[in-house]
Amino acid sequence: MSKVTQREAAAVEPPVEGPAIEDLATARALTSIRLPLIGLPFAVLLFGVPAVWLIAAGGGWIGIAILTVAALAFLVTLVLAVLISGRWIGPATRLLRTSPWRPATVKVFRPTRGLPKARLLARFPDGSTLNLLAPALPWAAQQVLARTGKIWLVGPDDKGWTAIRSTGLALPLGQARVSTAEFTSAYEISVEQPAPVRASLASADAVLARVIAAPRKRARTDLVAPALLTIFAGFIVVDLLRRGIRADQVWLSIGVFVGTLAILALLGWRIHRMLHWSKIDRLLAAGPWTQVPVDLPAPTRVTRKTVTGQATLPDGRVVPVVLPRAGSSLRTNVAATGVLWVAGKPEAGLTAAAGLPGYPFLNLAHFGE
Repeated sequence: MSKVTQREAAAVEPPVEGPAIEDLATARALTSIRLPLIGLPFAVLLFGVPAVWLIAAGGGWIGIAILTVAALAFLVTLVLAVLISGRWIGPATRLLRTSPWRPATVKVFRPTRGLPKARLLARFPDGSTLNLLAPALPWAAQQVLARTGKIWLVGPDDKGWTAIRSTGLALPLGQARVSTAEFTSAYEISVEQPAPVRASLASADAVLARVIAAPRKRARTDLVAPALLTIFAGFIVVDLLRRGIRADQVWLSIGVFVGTLAILALLGWRIHRMLHWSKIDRLLAAGPWTQVPVDLPAPTRVTRKTVTGQATLPDGRVVPVVLPRAGSSLRTNVAATGVLWVAGKPEAGLTAAAGLPGYPFLNLAHFGE
């Protein structure tokens, strides 16, 4: 299909046969949602119990304050996790183990006030509908659902609990519950970019640009603190060397030197991240999204992994393409569709920014000779 007429990039869809939990991405996403509910209570105890012990023993207020603040931070996070996922996780697990994904069309309405809950109107092929409230639904997932108009569901059970999923693994597993409220008078969310494959530049991809905006900005601002600390540490080291190190200052001097090396290592890492995002900006501005036929094996584990496939360039040459530390969502889409999207014209021996138009995925792609 020509890009002139194409609006949406082909993307992987969930299997509709067999229990939904048998899908690799679904199972991993369920585990990721469950882990905070298991780990956060231990974190609260890990910091809370020593804080109580120090209070009872009359310990120093600095240690008590640090432990108390850490325990409260984990407690607040735990409360939020329970409010969002606590009651959903059990029913959802049972549904995913016994039922397949069901396709439906969807309309996405603006979230409710208070705890953000996106409002979804799902319509099944038989004409039946479901009004759903989806808490903490990421903005990128809302855009994909609204733009494609596609959703997959498992459930609801007798209490209305439902699991949802989008195309392309923008939302591998989401939480929702049936609502009795009518959404017909609500405002639909606006789709920022109806045809992402037609963006003039890959850097103008609305979903990707918004998702990477925060880490790209942090790459610059996070450089300030270690740079100032390096200057401060440099003055201390120079002053220490000029004065000379006395016998009773040996361990203090060792601590200063080790701390300075740690600060320099942090500065080096932050510089590396800044240069990385500068390179990403340059590669994304190389041109519009271009599809490259690629033969890539499907992931067997949901993890980041460096993989190599065979790419067919526009001139017909077949060259190896390496995706360093590529996420499983991008690899799954490439393996399922046989297409890798890159910014600009792919050429042998060059590196390009890779992703999926309209989705929150970004990676590097190294084309061989």
